[in-house]
Amino acid sequence: MSSTKPELKFSGAAEENQFYRKYSQLPPKDNSAIRFLDHNNHEYFTVLNEDAEYLADNFYRTRSVIKGSDKKKHIAVSPQNFKELVKFCLKNHLKIEIYNDRTFQLVDSASAGNLERLSEEYDIDFEFDDGSSSSIAAIKLGKKVGVSVVVDSTIYFAEFEDNDAFSNLESLLIQLGVKEALFPSSVDNNKFMQALNRINDLQLGTIKSFPKDVGPDLEKLLDTENVELSLAAKGLSSTDHSLSLSCCGALIDYLDLLSSSKTFTIEKYNLTTFMKLDSSTMRALNVFPAGNQRAVTSIYELFKCKTSAGSKLLSQWLKQPLIDLSAIEERQKLVELMIDDTSLRVEVQDFLAKVPDIMRIFKRIGSKKSSNDGKKLNDVVGLYNVVQLLPSLIEVLTVEYYLEPLRQSFATLQKFCELVETSIELDVGQHEDNKIKPDFSPQLGEIQERMTSTMDSINQLHYDAGDDLNVEVNKKLKLENHQTHGWCFRLTRIESVIIRGNRKYEQLQTQKSGVLFTTKELKRLSNEYVTACDQYNRAQREVVAEIISLVMTYEGVFASLSATLGHLDVISALATSAMLNSYAKPTLHPFGAERKISLAESRHPLLEVQDDINFIANDVSMDANRFVVITGPNMGGKSTYIRQIGVVSLLAQIGSFVPANEGAELPIFDAILSRVGAGDSQLKGLSTFMIEMLETSSILATATENSLIIIDELGRGTSTYDGFGLAWAILEHLIADKKCFAMFATHFHELNKLAEKYPGQVQNLQVVAQENEENDITLMYKVEPGISDKSFGIHVAELVKFPQKIVNMAKRKAEELSEEPPTKKRCSPEEVREGMDRLKTILKQWRNDNPTTSALQASLSNESNKFILEIVEEL
Repeated sequence: MSSTKPELKFSGAAEENQFYRKYSQLPPKDNSAIRFLDHNNHEYFTVLNEDAEYLADNFYRTRSVIKGSDKKKHIAVSPQNFKELVKFCLKNHLKIEIYNDRTFQLVDSASAGNLERLSEEYDIDFEFDDGSSSSIAAIKLGKKVGVSVVVDSTIYFAEFEDNDAFSNLESLLIQLGVKEALFPSSVDNNKFMQALNRINDLQLGTIKSFPKDVGPDLEKLLDTENVELSLAAKGLSSTDHSLSLSCCGALIDYLDLLSSSKTFTIEKYNLTTFMKLDSSTMRALNVFPAGNQRAVTSIYELFKCKTSAGSKLLSQWLKQPLIDLSAIEERQKLVELMIDDTSLRVEVQDFLAKVPDIMRIFKRIGSKKSSNDGKKLNDVVGLYNVVQLLPSLIEVLTVEYYLEPLRQSFATLQKFCELVETSIELDVGQHEDNKIKPDFSPQLGEIQERMTSTMDSINQLHYDAGDDLNVEVNKKLKLENHQTHGWCFRLTRIESVIIRGNRKYEQLQTQKSGVLFTTKELKRLSNEYVTACDQYNRAQREVVAEIISLVMTYEGVFASLSATLGHLDVISALATSAMLNSYAKPTLHPFGAERKISLAESRHPLLEVQDDINFIANDVSMDANRFVVITGPNMGGKSTYIRQIGVVSLLAQIGSFVPANEGAELPIFDAILSRVGAGDSQLKGLSTFMIEMLETSSILATATENSLIIIDELGRGTSTYDGFGLAWAILEHLIADKKCFAMFATHFHELNKLAEKYPGQVQNLQVVAQENEENDITLMYKVEPGISDKSFGIHVAELVKFPQKIVNMAKRKAEELSEEPPTKKRCSPEEVREGMDRLKTILKQWRNDNPTTSALQASLSNESNKFILEIVEEL
């Protein structure tokens, strides 16, 4: 590839017009697609017109990169910038289309769930912010929901019933880290679309082809003659899983899996194996990064894995928290072993820092696109080096859980090491590619001897020319292998005078560095050497292909090794974080056992690691009183408190220790569901309140008595009375019907009365603030039992330097609204009778003093006193 700055050039106006005319004649494209033109087989790329404007504004951040006139705009893109642009587009849910610059035919396309061909052809190593790789799902609705998902080389099948909010589907897509979802173009279901739109970073697309008969395609894909037996072995059947099988057929067509060289396996996915997490919870708990930020802003970043396999596995664990107690305790024991042995933990992490991305190496080695034998041999040697390091890890490891699989992998890979040592030249320079040993193949050995002999002759000609010209060899007379002329001599321009007129020497080219020249014999030997090199490369290519095919037979063993090292990496990262941040091992209670939360001095793990923050810990105690209403001032820590309980629960169920003191106890939750934060999605036509109601509806449809619910400020997206009414009704339903653990932060102080209506089930908590005589407050960030009847919202306005006039006006208006009229006292029947008797006595006396009815009517003309006249007339 050219290293010069790329530039789109035309021989004239006619050629330029023809180029843009052909581009304009391409089929209409989706608004979410960016088109690239590939020039000279990846030498450089261009984007045109509206695509050029979009990338200039959003990637380059300047329109100075755009060249051309108003109707003929373009940006020339180097290969390196092309890779960065592709990553930018994929992270922003854009599709990629690549066309040939001469034929204007589509040569490649890519989307968030379909990166296989792009990564092979253009060597783009792409990873999403959550550490996961590309994955794609096809979804079909019927009496059930059918889903098929392709993740790496595994195809998952799932078919299940769902509620109106499609919360089970949402959980499955989150658990499997799906980046792109396809569904039939005929789907017309608003609730289905709303469920998909709730999921962050999910690219949506419709396709027409959802074939019913996928048997023949699955036979080819799985390399089997009996699909039914293969399906039955995984607990699947063509009758019970017809929807998901149809989805699989759609993915086979869309991804063109039948042309792939990968070996695929199938699995039945059980949604109930893991804790359910909705998209709102993933955001509220900051499970994954929200963007490129330097500080630690997510749980994923909290644990520092050393390997790519470890990072991907950590991402998977965070999306799939366990609900099986024995599996959780197994991880806890491994973490504890790592914590107890500091030297082991340090040595393991030092080892893991040297481990490359094993599966990515295999992907490069097996790629049919790459023709660089030297690079492939380098990758093979990279795998060999990993195996050579294994004995040092096995020697220090004391954890039997890892020792046995590592020993097995090492033993199995001894044949692989023998193959490498026998066939590949390992002792090469730092910047040289590895080569096949000449003695590995008789043909290579013979060609190598000819190359060596020819090179010796060329070197002898070099010395002979030095003697003939009386010039010092190597210092003044250089021998070099020129890209165009092959082996030739070089003298400086000043010294080149000695070859002028000498017929033995043929001048080739004059450069700044000197004059290139040759002789008839050198030209002959150079041609012989080039011919021998070509023969050697052809012969070596055949040998390399044979070696690569043998190396690929070890893919399963290396996949197992990568998985073992990745697991060790995650456990080591969990242990390191627990040690550095003083985490404690929690005791977990399974379903059906005692259900209580007891955390002493619990902290939010992300906030406590931030610079310049002295985090104030708080206790959590919940058992029969499973529902907490927490009130207090803005910025007092209500949201932090309820979220940290969710984070602690999530960490506990991935097997991690938790940020609390010893003696921490938690129940195992089947789901963490949340409604936190306010925001709208104008592009999707959803208001703040609509999103709030959609997420709350999903919570009500999904929650069970084993769930944990986190709700922050429910009801604030509409009027005060409507919001309060909804909040009260929803919370009462959760308390009376769902009976699950729930944390509710609110400024509706009237909700504290729920504790009176449901004594022993609801507890009121407040975040403490101290107020002085000047009405200034000090936030204590401590959570205590009780009720806070103030929100201190105006105080927050003062903190952000609102104009004093506005602050004063706000205080006056708040005081006016807070002056409620006194409530009327309701009298008992006895008090009413006594009052009526006294009133009759007074009125009789009044009638005696005013005998005429007209006088009475005149004095009682006021409409509000007519009832008195009626009583008088009765008397």
